[in-house]
Amino acid sequence: MKLEDIEPDRVATAISKSVVEAVAAGGDVEAVVARAVADARRALGLEPHRSSPSQTTVQPVAAPPSRAKAPVGRAGGRAVVTEADVIDAARAGREELRIDAGALVTPLARDTARDQGVRLVET
Repeated sequence: MKLEDIEPDRVATAISKSVVEAVAAGGDVEAVVARAVADARRALGLEPHRSSPSQTTVQPVAAPPSRAKAPVGRAGGRAVVTEADVIDAARAGREELRIDAGALVTPLARDTARDQGVRLVET
């Protein structure tokens, strides 16, 4: 079956429902879009429905740890490391985030680093 063969209202309904559910489930933009597209395709019969998770295999891809310095802001001439810097490092698969000695690290950045398993290493 092709998308053109399906009634437009049915397509719109399936896509809308899939997007709302994917956004509610959360995640980064790429994950939300991918989940919404896959759900809409299944709902419209354009992709086989997988009834059990055991039929789907997900292969994790480990990114090599990066030792790049954090892209940081400045406050009063000192580097500032924020939660966003730590989240970006974690999403990139980094195990450590190198920061300037004497940099200001926000408490939320420290908590997020601990929670995400990212070491803050002063250089």
